[in-house]
Amino acid sequence: MAAAAAPPPPASVPASDAPTPLTGNLHLSGTSRVDSVRVQDWTASGFTKVSGSVEVATGRVTGSLTVGGRLTASAISFSGSHRLDGDVQVGGPLRSDGTLRVAGLLSAGSAELAGSVVVGKSLQVAEDLRWSGMLEAGQDARAHRVFFRGRLAIPGTLAARSIVGEVDTLSTAGSIQADWVEIRRKKSIFDLPLFILPPRPWHELEVQRIEAAEVHLAGVRVRRLKADRIWLGPHTHAEYVEGTIVAQHKEAHVGPESESPPPPGLSR
Repeated sequence: MAAAAAPPPPASVPASDAPTPLTGNLHLSGTSRVDSVRVQDWTASGFTKVSGSVEVATGRVTGSLTVGGRLTASAISFSGSHRLDGDVQVGGPLRSDGTLRVAGLLSAGSAELAGSVVVGKSLQVAEDLRWSGMLEAGQDARAHRVFFRGRLAIPGTLAARSIVGEVDTLSTAGSIQADWVEIRRKKSIFDLPLFILPPRPWHELEVQRIEAAEVHLAGVRVRRLKADRIWLGPHTHAEYVEGTIVAQHKEAHVGPESESPPPPGLSR
């Protein structure tokens, strides 16, 4: 009887693919040009250009920054004018004050934004998204809770558990989805009945669809509104409504428009 074939030798165990832990500190100031950044703690001030990627645990950037590749961090803050040409992934808090332009996807654990923020693709925030100023996203914006004051331009969906905002200039969104939606337009001195003042600017949010459990709207123009409970404040127009209207202001309108809305810069 032939002897049993010997078992094959055990396969060699490949070296670990785990990345090398981040270590060290890097401080850049003045005018700096580097190929890439990969450190534990990174600070940059002045004019900084990184042609490749950035991977840090913590970062603090002031002045002007350009990154050609992907940026990943556990926590990072920006102050000044910055352009990031790849995706940005922040595991924890992201703070920005000034101008921030991200060409790709922007994701963060939480985000506190002031000034102007433009995201080429989607914005995804695990916890709270707060902004004051202008926020533009090329696709969707999603967070656990949203608080804003200023302008938004989101062609896709703005989705969160709750959305509370104040619009201070003409804003747009494809759709809004939340359990609780409360949006109003900012009051200004032009709302005072003084004939010596020029006509008030036109501030409102234009959105195709809103779906929520409860909505409170003022200065919102929505094509389709679906909610269990609805409060319609002044300067609100909903073309098609599905749900219970609990209260409707005398300056709120429900139904198809009979005339075109006034252009920006003119009062009703």
